[in-house]
Amino acid sequence: MTERNIKILFSAAAIFNWTACLLLLEPLGLAAAFNLSHAVVGDPFGQIALMAIFIFGVGYWMVPGNPTEYRGVVILGALGKIGVAAIAFSHYFVGDVNFNLAGLTIGDVIFAALFIRYLKATSS
Repeated sequence: MTERNIKILFSAAAIFNWTACLLLLEPLGLAAAFNLSHAVVGDPFGQIALMAIFIFGVGYWMVPGNPTEYRGVVILGALGKIGVAAIAFSHYFVGDVNFNLAGLTIGDVIFAALFIRYLKATSS
């Protein structure tokens, strides 16, 4: 994978995470506008989740600067993105959240696949 492709991939992943934070932060009203069920309100655990999503975005932003040093961020990111999609879709299938919210995690699945591809391509 070229240096340029690494920068594009992880910059896009960071922006994806930061955009998710904006979409899910209920006071901004974007979640309601896009009919995303279960936006984050004043619940401390929801706010902690948004902080974690934001911080992972910072980690993805850092990867292109030193891919070897931040390889662990990519591994954790791939695992986390798979977990997020699994949780969101399990809640969708039991009727706890709507497809608009669960559907957002399709982006997480795509990034997880790209992260895994990156990890395989750059393994020593």
